[in-house]
Amino acid sequence: MPERKIPDNKNGVPLEHYCARFAAMRPEDMSFRSGFEYCGGAFKLRYLGGGVRLTYPDMRLFRPDGAEISAPAARILIGRAVMEGMAKPANGGFLAYSEVPWGNVYLQQFRGRCIMRLAFSFGRDPDRFAAACEALGGEPCTGADKAYIIEFITGLYVKLLLWEGDDEFQPSAQILFSDNFPAMFTAEDMAVAGDLLINALKTA
Repeated sequence: MPERKIPDNKNGVPLEHYCARFAAMRPEDMSFRSGFEYCGGAFKLRYLGGGVRLTYPDMRLFRPDGAEISAPAARILIGRAVMEGMAKPANGGFLAYSEVPWGNVYLQQFRGRCIMRLAFSFGRDPDRFAAACEALGGEPCTGADKAYIIEFITGLYVKLLLWEGDDEFQPSAQILFSDNFPAMFTAEDMAVAGDLLINALKTA
C-alpha cells in the first residue's frame, strides 16, 4: 500500500477541508448565490487580470491556456468565494481595511502583511509598480504618487495607493477595497487577497 502524504498544517489541512465542502455542495446553488457562471463542469471568473476556471468537484484552478494555479491560498480563497460569497455589485465606493467588519481586530497584522509590504516592495521604484499593476490589467487613478485600481476577482476591485520614498521620508501605501468586498469575503479573507495581489505584482 502506498504511503499517504501528510498535508502541512498551514495549507494542506485547510485545503482538504474546503475541497471536501466544495464537492459536497450543488454547483447550481453556489452559482446562484455567488453570481459566478457555472458551465461545463467549472465555474468561470476573472482573477488578477485573466480568466480562470474552478473545476467541480475537485476545486482545481486553471488559466485559459490550461496552466494550473496550484497555490493552496488561491484555491481556498476562490473556493470560499464560490461557496460562501454573495453576488453584490459595487457602488463605486472604496473601504479601508479598518472599515470592514472585524477589520479593526486584524488591522495591525494587515498593515504589516500587506500595506507595509506594498510600500517597501515598490516605494523606491514607482515605475516598476506601475508596470506590474498594468500587467494585471490595472487602471491608473488619482490619490497618490502612483495609484491603480485592479480587479481582484470578477466584480471586486482593489485600489492600491503608493507614495514614493526619498532621503527624508519612508515610502508609504494604502490598500482600499471596493464596497462589495465584504459581501464576498471576511476580513481574514481580505488580508489573504491583499497578500495574493502583492505576490502577483512582484512576479508580474
